[in-house]
Amino acid sequence: MELWIQTWSNLKANKMRSFLTMFGIAWGLVCLILMTAMGEGMWVAQKQKSRTLGQNIMIVWGGTTSKGMEGSRAGKDIRLTLDDFLSVRQQATYLERSSPEIQRSLPVRSTLNNGTFGTHGVFPDYMEMRTIEVKPGGRQINEGDNANALRVCILGNEVRDQLFNKENAVGQTVMIGEFPYLVVGELVKKDQNSNYSGPDNKMIYVPFFTLTRDFPLPTATEGKFQLSNMILQPRNEELGEVAEIQVRQILAKIKGFDYLDKDALPVWNTVTDAKLIYKMFASLKVFLGAMAIVTLLLGGVGVMNIMLLAVGERTHEIGVCKAVGATTRQILMQFFAESMALTFIAGLAGILIGWGLCALINLLPKIDFFAGMIVTPALGWIAFGFLTLVGVLSSIYPAFIASVVDPIEALRYE
Repeated sequence: MELWIQTWSNLKANKMRSFLTMFGIAWGLVCLILMTAMGEGMWVAQKQKSRTLGQNIMIVWGGTTSKGMEGSRAGKDIRLTLDDFLSVRQQATYLERSSPEIQRSLPVRSTLNNGTFGTHGVFPDYMEMRTIEVKPGGRQINEGDNANALRVCILGNEVRDQLFNKENAVGQTVMIGEFPYLVVGELVKKDQNSNYSGPDNKMIYVPFFTLTRDFPLPTATEGKFQLSNMILQPRNEELGEVAEIQVRQILAKIKGFDYLDKDALPVWNTVTDAKLIYKMFASLKVFLGAMAIVTLLLGGVGVMNIMLLAVGERTHEIGVCKAVGATTRQILMQFFAESMALTFIAGLAGILIGWGLCALINLLPKIDFFAGMIVTPALGWIAFGFLTLVGVLSSIYPAFIASVVDPIEALRYE
């Protein structure tokens, strides 16, 4: 108790110096919390945006070969067909889900309005892979719809607004071309930052076999149904790249092209993109955190300088203490306690201010590509750990210098 009373008295005796020293530590912690929370908020926002396109998916198109093969030369058109898709689904062991896709731009009308919209024929797996969610009261396309080629559809948010004046469309009938389709669902509105055929809000989704019957694409060779593209999903993120290679090899064998020819089979692999983005944001967070840590360490250097100055100013006091029986350990603990008190008072203030500023920023209107200031438990432990490290490192040397002062020399010190 006497140690802490003495420590508090010494800090109060030099109010301005103590305040400025603590400000350096507090500012370092505020920077550490704000910068790492900002980096985490940007990363979470990017993940949320990426999810609107799909969850770890590959989008595969037919292209044109840029390399010659035995018996053929470069420039061969590669058109994907339903048979190609069925071969991939059967042979690709790294895939969890898959769907062919046909895209048509078709006239659509309701009893209230009309328009021309992108209409996509897909398998039920497509809806889950592309994170296409349906509002309560509606349902997704199911296997029965597809197998029986039923004329049912799901409307995007903007399509529903135009055709039904923002009223509920589930259970209503729309005419796609000259065919009546029952609306079984409405999409939850998506805020997308990327797509490959237009925003989902402006689309209509129907069973694949219904669209191939009513509005087929021009046939490819041998009268096979042509596809716009395939949507494929690996079993997990780690298999994203090997799954792509496996798909390339299967289709290259069927179509007769070099599987390394990316022009022959363009693939948008979101797993690969996600890894690249993760590395970029991880580097950003490390950079921001390093800047904050440097600021914190500079605050620790300030504490050390102040304590060394205090040792010089109180040399005579140290000599008196030792002359009346104070041990080296007691002198060491006195200065160590003062330095740690400066550090932890400032650190607690810095953590509270940092968290408070994060909370205030999160009250502001949300902006795109930023999920807010996200303070994780790990960040709190990191801040506390660096605070302790800075406190100990900035305390040891000044306390040691004070403890080894010669009492006779100290008493004669002016």
